[in-house]
Amino acid sequence: MRHGFMAGCSLSAYCPEYVGKTVSYLKQFYPELSIIQQCCGKPLYYIGEQQKFEKQYNKLLDSIDDCQVDEIIVACQGCLSMLRQSERVKSVSLWPVLAKVGLPAAAIGKAKDSDMVFTIQDSCPTRNETDIHQAVIQLLRELGYQVKLAKLSGKNTLCCGMGGMCGVANPKLAHDAMVHRVETLPTKNIVTYCASCRSAMMNGGGQSWHLLDLIWGPVVMQGDHCPENVLNSTFISWKNRYRTKKVLEHV
Repeated sequence: MRHGFMAGCSLSAYCPEYVGKTVSYLKQFYPELSIIQQCCGKPLYYIGEQQKFEKQYNKLLDSIDDCQVDEIIVACQGCLSMLRQSERVKSVSLWPVLAKVGLPAAAIGKAKDSDMVFTIQDSCPTRNETDIHQAVIQLLRELGYQVKLAKLSGKNTLCCGMGGMCGVANPKLAHDAMVHRVETLPTKNIVTYCASCRSAMMNGGGQSWHLLDLIWGPVVMQGDHCPENVLNSTFISWKNRYRTKKVLEHV
């Protein structure tokens, strides 16, 4: 079976280095891994631009077909939810894949001495994907971090504030939702597995790390500050997407 990998626009805009490290690691298990770096069209879908969405979405599906991919591993929950709407491609989340193949040896237990207690912001698009929720918890515990689950998590998760393009259509409502979500969490030290959720949790007043930060980055302790909220800058976001493209050309 031939596999592909799709990071998604937001993750590519957040951290090119960790996207590259993830692809390099996956290639140990899937040597013929193809890389798909296109937009799934979800923003167009949510603002009602149906014709433009269908054009972009079909362009993505055609690219996957051209790569002769049987199954695509997807890091973005929004992209995964869109791909699941098509019977042309079989898709799977990155997080259960990592839970199955195992973390890199250097990452296992590296945070066993950390005093950090994280909570998890589960993503709305995959609220019904229980295997993803379980995989994320498993990976955090294998890293060695303590986890305190929110009352409203998994299938009952609350929107981070970015859902439905609310951040563009109604910024005040989006910000109110971000603040509300952070206030409902048992700790302001938050792990997400969606780059947009991470940005939203920071805009809502939390300290937030992407799961890939914890896998590939330094051990986090109480009082440490999370990485910069680069998605708040359009310029940095687009620059990072270009950097991700160049990184992946050399993986």
